[in-house]
Amino acid sequence: MSVLRLWVLHDGKPGHYSQALGVARLIQQRSQRPCEMRAIQAKPKLKLANHALRFLAARAGAALLRCLPLAYRREALPDEVPDLIISFGGNVLALNVALSRLLDCPNLVVGNCYGLPADSVSVNLTAFVDRARSADWQRRNIGSQVALCKTERSHCERLGNLLWEQSPAPLWTMLVGGPGSGYRYSDDDWRALVVAMAQLSRRYGIRWLLSTSRRSAGAAEILRHGLNEENCFASIYYRGPDSPSADAFLGAGERLFCTEDSLSMLSEAVAMGKPVVSLRPARAVVSGTHLRAVSYLADQRLIERLSIGELVDYQPTDIPPLRSYRQHLETIYQQICALTAISAPPATRESISLPPSLVTA
Repeated sequence: MSVLRLWVLHDGKPGHYSQALGVARLIQQRSQRPCEMRAIQAKPKLKLANHALRFLAARAGAALLRCLPLAYRREALPDEVPDLIISFGGNVLALNVALSRLLDCPNLVVGNCYGLPADSVSVNLTAFVDRARSADWQRRNIGSQVALCKTERSHCERLGNLLWEQSPAPLWTMLVGGPGSGYRYSDDDWRALVVAMAQLSRRYGIRWLLSTSRRSAGAAEILRHGLNEENCFASIYYRGPDSPSADAFLGAGERLFCTEDSLSMLSEAVAMGKPVVSLRPARAVVSGTHLRAVSYLADQRLIERLSIGELVDYQPTDIPPLRSYRQHLETIYQQICALTAISAPPATRESISLPPSLVTA
C-alpha cells in the first residue's frame, strides 16, 4: 500500500504549529494508509513581502513559481512529493500555495487565506463557514467548530500516570495564559485565582498541577508566592521555548481548568475528553470568532465557562457533551477526504520527484 505523505508548513509560532500539526495527526490517525508526516519550518526573508508573495503564488507562471521558495528561510524539503500540504499562518501561506501548484498536489490552509482566489486552496479549515464568501470558497471551506491541536490523548495519559503514582491526592490541572483576544487580567484577578485554587484544594482534597505560558508574566510571581506544596503538587513556570511540555499535566488532571484567552490551550484541554472549565478575568471584551468559538464549546457542553471570581464556588459536575470532541474530528476528517481524495492512493504519485532546486534549503 502506498505511503500517504503529509507536509506541515509552519512559522515556528506554537499556536500555528499546534493547529497545523493537529490536522496532520487527525489524518494520520484515521487514514487506512501508512502515513509519513514531515514538519517544515519556514519564514519569509522579508516579512513585508508577504502580500506580494501571496499574489505571485496564486497567479505566477511555473518559472516564477520555482523561484518563490527562495524567498524563505526554511528547512530542507523532503525528496518525495507530498499527497497533501498543510499550513497555518500568513507567513507560510504563499509557500503552501506555490508548492501545491508546482507539485500538483492538494493543499489545506487553516485559518485566514488573505484574499487569495478560491482555486489557490483545496481546503480552507476555519472555525465556522463564512456564508458571505463566494460559492467557490464555500465549497472548499470546512467549519471545524472546534480548534484542532497537536495533543495526543494516549501520549498525555501515559505521562500523566507517572504523576498519579507519585501524588498523595487526586490532581486537577490549571493552564494559565494572559492578556490577549480581549481579555485583560489584573493583579486582583491573579490573587483571586490563588485564593480559589487554595480553597478548592482544601474543600475537595485535591492538589493542583499548574502550567503558565509566554503571556503569563503578570501572573507568575503572584501564583508562585501564593501557592505551596499543600495545594500545588507540581508547576511549570514558562521560561521560554525550552520550557517543559504540559502534556503530563493534561494526562494526570481529573479536571482541567484553562484561562479563556487561548483557544489553543482550550482545545488541548478539550481534546482530553475530561471536564473542562474556562476562566475569564473581571475585564473581558470578547467578540468575533473567539467569542463564537468559546460559546460553541459551552453550548456543546465541552467546557463550563466561569469568571475567575466565580471559581471559588465551583462544584464539580459530570455532564456529558452533546457531541464529543472525537465526533467533531471524525466529521472534519471525512470532509477533508472528500475535498482532497487522500483516502485513495494516487495512480502515478510514486514516480514524481521534486526538482533539486526545491529540496535544498
